[in-house]
Amino acid sequence: MIIQVDPNRCVKCGACVKDCIVEILKPGADGFPAVAPELERYCLNCQHCLAVCPQGALTCHGVTAGQCPVPGPLPEPEKMLDLIRQRRSIRQFRDENLSPEIMQPLKDSLAWTPTGCNDHRLFFHITEDRSEMEFFRMETGRMLKLLVRTGIMRLIYPNYHRYLQEIMNGKDVIFRNAPHLIVAATPKDAPCGEADPWIALSYFDLLAQSYGVGTCWCGFGVYAFRWNARLRKRLNLPRGYKIGAVLLFGKPAVQYPRATRPPQFEIQ
Repeated sequence: MIIQVDPNRCVKCGACVKDCIVEILKPGADGFPAVAPELERYCLNCQHCLAVCPQGALTCHGVTAGQCPVPGPLPEPEKMLDLIRQRRSIRQFRDENLSPEIMQPLKDSLAWTPTGCNDHRLFFHITEDRSEMEFFRMETGRMLKLLVRTGIMRLIYPNYHRYLQEIMNGKDVIFRNAPHLIVAATPKDAPCGEADPWIALSYFDLLAQSYGVGTCWCGFGVYAFRWNARLRKRLNLPRGYKIGAVLLFGKPAVQYPRATRPPQFEIQ
């Protein structure tokens, strides 16, 4: 049974039944909520029933209410808005690794990222050591120089001449000398495979900022990993997975004393 109910705790309030996303949780003949065996395959394991139960009476896929975090007070809206306003793309990083005390909660937070259809097949690769980043930089630099010499770069990025001198001089124009990166990938058959990596790393991005960690979205890095087999091999990407997003992160070597004042988007 994927859903188990403690009859000594359940008060038959129906909160779990009402909140079941796929509507397979129904009151049984005795009034206690249950899932018919033939409907269990439709369960998304979203654990909404477990989270919403005021009595903590449900066990979902072996997870009990006692194993779930108890929510603390949420940030004040103004503080959250400050975080969004002050978030900057960092392209100047300190040459040091993050401490485990910061890295571990960032990694742990990925379990709570929302996904389309609650598809928990996301794959993440986190580069925790600068030696691996150095390999990525060297290999990407070699690839860029080859693309320039063969004329292919002109076809895939017409404005590359802006960075030509930096590329040929070996400057890290892709990874910006960041000490860490995180790659997010999804199976090619994922229902929301294009969106899920961006959602996951957006959550990671904001949490990193709250720790004083700088981040930068790396669109060119996505293509570098997709095109270069040597780079891709280091990720241990499962078969059938597609790289969706790359985020650089590390301790910033620059501070911004104020937020920007961007023009407002048109909102109807």
